[in-house]
Amino acid sequence: MKTLKGKIKNFLFNNEDYGVAVFTLLDNEKNSTVITGNIGVMKVGVIYEVEGENVVDRKRNQTSFVVSSIKQVKEFSKDVYIKYFSSSLFPSIGKKLATNIVEHYKKDIFKKILKNKDELKLIEDMTEVKANIVYDVVKEFFSENDILDKFINNNLKQEFYNYLQRNVDDSNEIRSILENNFYEFAFVNKLTPFEEVDKVALAFGVEEFSDERISWWANYLGNELLFRTGDTYFDLYQIRKMLSQKFFGFNENDFDSKLLYAKKNNILYFENKKIYTKESYNDEKFIADKLIAIENESYNIKDYDFEKYLEQVEKFVGEKLYIDNFKYNEEQVLAIRNFCENNISIVTGGPGTGKTTIIAGIVKMYELIFSNSNYSIAAPTGRAASRIKESSDFNAQTIHKLLRYIGNDNFEFCLERPLSKELLIIDECSMIDNHLFASLLRGITDIKKLVLVGDIHQLPSVSYGNLYEDVIESEKFSITKLVKNNRQVSKENKNSIIDLSTAIREEKINEFNFEDTNNVEFIFNDDSNELKKEILKIYTKNKPSNIEDEINDIQIIAPMYKEQLGIHFINSQIQNVFNPSNGKEFKRGEIYFRPNDKVMYIENDPFLELSNGDVGYIENLVMEKNKLKHAEINFSSRRKEITSSQFSKINLNYACSIHKTQGSEYKNVILVLDNSNNYSTFFLNKKMIYTAVTRAKNKLFILTSKDLFLKTCGKDMKLRRTTLKERICSL
Repeated sequence: MKTLKGKIKNFLFNNEDYGVAVFTLLDNEKNSTVITGNIGVMKVGVIYEVEGENVVDRKRNQTSFVVSSIKQVKEFSKDVYIKYFSSSLFPSIGKKLATNIVEHYKKDIFKKILKNKDELKLIEDMTEVKANIVYDVVKEFFSENDILDKFINNNLKQEFYNYLQRNVDDSNEIRSILENNFYEFAFVNKLTPFEEVDKVALAFGVEEFSDERISWWANYLGNELLFRTGDTYFDLYQIRKMLSQKFFGFNENDFDSKLLYAKKNNILYFENKKIYTKESYNDEKFIADKLIAIENESYNIKDYDFEKYLEQVEKFVGEKLYIDNFKYNEEQVLAIRNFCENNISIVTGGPGTGKTTIIAGIVKMYELIFSNSNYSIAAPTGRAASRIKESSDFNAQTIHKLLRYIGNDNFEFCLERPLSKELLIIDECSMIDNHLFASLLRGITDIKKLVLVGDIHQLPSVSYGNLYEDVIESEKFSITKLVKNNRQVSKENKNSIIDLSTAIREEKINEFNFEDTNNVEFIFNDDSNELKKEILKIYTKNKPSNIEDEINDIQIIAPMYKEQLGIHFINSQIQNVFNPSNGKEFKRGEIYFRPNDKVMYIENDPFLELSNGDVGYIENLVMEKNKLKHAEINFSSRRKEITSSQFSKINLNYACSIHKTQGSEYKNVILVLDNSNNYSTFFLNKKMIYTAVTRAKNKLFILTSKDLFLKTCGKDMKLRRTTLKERICSL
């Protein structure tokens, strides 16, 4: 972090979320830099101290200073005071009168001017007109601001203050929000993190054990609990326990009376002994209501000959796939027919059952029936969206990109400003959590056809909800289950990856022939050290010589991070063998990053236009005085410059978790399951193994103990406690 002191000369761009300005430095007014960020609260000509860092914008081929905190400077040296009073901010004052002002007051100049306006008239060469100019400018820019001072003195998050200044016109209303309902204001406007919101509320008068504070902490802790469990509700015992850990010493039974405030003010929702957070309740209810509304809407559709249109669709798809006389199988035809006959249709099937080919057919059928192209195809990850584009040649994008994600759980397209789409196709639906799906349905309007595609047997979302499975199990919508596998041509030309995934899915793993496989290799061993050696052997044999091919051709998958055969160890082992240090590296925590390392970006970043799960490799580390200035990282031919602080969003990716590979396929997959402690048996389940196995396209290697593998393949995942299915069925 660096600190600059100076003033804004002019804004190049400024809106409520982002600004770009020319910033003149105080110690050398001929020297200026471009500052960017949340700077809308700053005023032209006022001197500020800003903290931040230099970031290179390759698109605009320029370096800008990204501001993280702002502080107005109110006291200066004598020379700076004179420069300031003689600047354009104080028209007609000039250097001589400016010097007289400074000589008259000596110190605390702005305070003295504000305290007694008439004293200005006592200064030599001062006129009444000029005195009014000086007073008005000082009053506008240097009046005491006890709210801002409280933010600064209590080390409160200044972005909250800036947000209030931009979005609330009246200063009295700002004070009222801070003193009376800042928790509610922060929730509605998605100000985070909650701990910082809580600090502001306490600083402006909320009592430590007030009903309001404990209720909002219950909502926050409840959301944390839902994220960990995947449930959409919890019970009274769970929230009591969490609150007692936070408010140590407070009588646990007294929380019940406090939570009545949460119930009364709709901070928490109580139904049938279930407790929902404000967010989880609203999400479930909105999803159920919206799906039923779409399904029940009646549209006038022109008469059409399905068989005739299907022939045109098959010809079109065949040309796209370079397949002569292409024909859909019976299941696939049913999926397209169900799309035509229903507003909402669901397609679920394993790898190789033709889901992407069906998507292409649905899009073409839609164009024929509706005679327009007002559709979008989206997926939860960039890799999943890319696979659709590569397989079908239709444009697909992430849900975040479709809704124009602007950061901090906010989307440009939302309930107030929706995007119009008549056909919406969503792939990899098992990965989508309730909150993202609710955001999607809030941000898209005019939906006539909604198609949900995925594999019900894969892992559910990382965050709360069991969306895809709940919607299917409600049995309110058309469902096509794909079973026939197009990659399994014959018994002689079998695909053991498909056979294994089927055995896991159908709970027939004990009948699987581990000896007779053609593209699955099992290395069963109870000795972790021996398995470490095997990982290196397999990686050596299958690693492409071209680093760009390594991104998609080979991937190690491990479900845990910290075990003997966990992600951290494997990443370090592969890196040290295949990309050893040549002296140029950057250390963050315990991890070293080097040129040619394979890495993953782990957040959705609208500024860098990167999605959670985007994979690339480090082309270069640009060092300055042995410190990292920035890294140049290639993400699928999109070169991004990543600063040292942004490396908190970067992981090595020779090995990664099962969740992080969802939506992706690789030619070769090495699945490693650690057997060094009992936690593995507790943590793993058959959905995890099925998801990992189905990431492999050509060759799969499985390294673990046979006992652990068999136990895991036979173990059901813990059911998530949700009520979306019941809400849909009740409508």
